[in-house]
Amino acid sequence: MKNAIKYRLCALFMAWVLTAGMSAETVRAAELSSVVQLTSTYTYEEMINDITELCAKYPGIVSCASAGTSVMGRNIPYLILGNPAAPHSIMIQSSIHGREYIVSQTTMATAEYYAMQFSAGNLPDVFASTCFYIIPMANPDGVAIAQSIAPDWKANANGVDLNRNFPTAWEFTKGAASPGAANFKGFFPASEPETLAVMGLAGARNYSCYISYHQQGNIVYYDDDLTSPVVSALSTALASTVGSINRYALVNTSGTNASGTTTYGGFGDYVLITLQKPGITVECGSAYGARGQGQCSSIYLKNADTWAAAARLFAQ
Repeated sequence: MKNAIKYRLCALFMAWVLTAGMSAETVRAAELSSVVQLTSTYTYEEMINDITELCAKYPGIVSCASAGTSVMGRNIPYLILGNPAAPHSIMIQSSIHGREYIVSQTTMATAEYYAMQFSAGNLPDVFASTCFYIIPMANPDGVAIAQSIAPDWKANANGVDLNRNFPTAWEFTKGAASPGAANFKGFFPASEPETLAVMGLAGARNYSCYISYHQQGNIVYYDDDLTSPVVSALSTALASTVGSINRYALVNTSGTNASGTTTYGGFGDYVLITLQKPGITVECGSAYGARGQGQCSSIYLKNADTWAAAARLFAQ
């Protein structure tokens, strides 16, 4: 217990030291992206085009590969941003819920921002230390359904809520009894190709941490049941670092699963419990889908600098 408290205090102090001087940094999202637009609905097809353009515009800085294929046959691409030979890596995934597609847009814009910075020779410490592996749209079928047919659709094309389909304590996950727009955990754990795609990339390398983007709430969730003291402390430090920049509320979820007030089977549970690695879930904005489109630029500006801060936290 004493060691756990010591780890938490040390991690929180590290986060404070790393963010205290941020105002003097070059890293600032003062300019909006030029390839990725932030003003209108962002489709899967537009994302694919933007990925192609970014890879062509920033060779040696941005490349892409496939994490897998969706139920409806859509490719699930991921970006490799930065120097693949860097000693540290961070995984980022967005839009595992279909209706939360705005975070795909802001994630792509943030990736472009860092590509611009790296290309200009800015943030040399981040480029040298950390490579980012990014799934900007983990649930492309769900996004297409939410944008065209059912605005509140969270699930994939099979009606499975992917963020309840991960194998971590899946049997204890509550929710809908049958496939639908939200909260059905699937007929068995990791039943969906999108879940397997995310798991595949998540387990592909020894990441320093994981960041998962959702909507809505302006909240950073961190920690979980059954994490080690070290993972708990590092997740706390990561949440504190990110929260000090985006000014979202910090919510520690440790203990809530055990009390039955929340659910298992999420990507965050998989990271923190199964992989035993630090991670956070960032709930962006106060509305999802078309209702939140006007917040897109604000979400981007509030969160862009957090990637560099996370990289610096784990590069120490």
